[in-house]
Amino acid sequence: MKQISSFFLKKLISTSNQRIIIPFYHKVSDERNTFSDHLYSPRKVLDFNNDLAVLCKFYTPISMTEFIDVSLLKEKSKQNYFHLTFDDGLSNFYKVVAPILLKNKIPATVFINSDFVDNKALFYRYKASLLFQVYEKSPQKEKRKFHEFFNQKKEIKEKLFKINYNNKEDLDRLANLVNYNFEEYLEIKKPYLTTTQIQELIDMGFTIGAHSKSHPLYADISFQEQIDQTKECADWLEKRFNLDYRVFSFPFTDLNVSKEFFLKLARERVLDVSFGSAGIKNDAFKTNFHRLFFEIGDENAKSYLIKEYVKYFLKAPFNKNTMPRN
Repeated sequence: MKQISSFFLKKLISTSNQRIIIPFYHKVSDERNTFSDHLYSPRKVLDFNNDLAVLCKFYTPISMTEFIDVSLLKEKSKQNYFHLTFDDGLSNFYKVVAPILLKNKIPATVFINSDFVDNKALFYRYKASLLFQVYEKSPQKEKRKFHEFFNQKKEIKEKLFKINYNNKEDLDRLANLVNYNFEEYLEIKKPYLTTTQIQELIDMGFTIGAHSKSHPLYADISFQEQIDQTKECADWLEKRFNLDYRVFSFPFTDLNVSKEFFLKLARERVLDVSFGSAGIKNDAFKTNFHRLFFEIGDENAKSYLIKEYVKYFLKAPFNKNTMPRN
């Protein structure tokens, strides 16, 4: 059975001509009750190691520089490659992931939100997760404060996670009401990379990319804010760490990001390449590439890849294999 599935995956890769994949994660952890609860399920350490074994069996790991060189060639590669990426600039990469990758000699890129470096601020969705954990553990008297805040008797979880970038201050107001201190959490837990850790990762051979300043969903902010979030983060990273490359991954997704956004960045040469998160998919812009979400619960990486390639073929008759741009 394993031989059949391996043969099938190899055939799917070659027939699709989608030979370069970019898996992405946030963190690799066996911990429970962390800031990411209810948002995504981090890959467990054992599963992550199994992912690496599968990826290395069917693809060759390459650096970001190599990825840029290979991907921008006029002719598509006839070799299979992968490049690992990690979003949100979490300290877990430094503590847990980097040692595993160094041992296996596998390159990776960490995409960073510049406002969060050195644990100066916390992503609003992580705030929502932490507040819901407070709610779950609170006695009924304290829970009433949540219900009164939202004027809602039920569905506190839904209300918390419906808060978006444009009304994220509601999370700070609620935290004050229930006496929860995000600054204290940042000081104690230190979920984000520090500037020192980032420099050490660069010295180890890892690459660093921009992930916006403060992680908004780009569809929720204005065109100018999209440009500013992207450019200012990339500028800060380049200057602070003396980078000779500029790469960027969209926070959340690049769905509904306009053609003009990419045209403006190209005219101003803001980025070398950018990355969405639509899976195995093409893009109208040759410098924007799509990544595969690899926080896949208990699923095996090989079966997951087979499903993703099959989906690619199923979308083909409907012209759904290219990200639309308006």
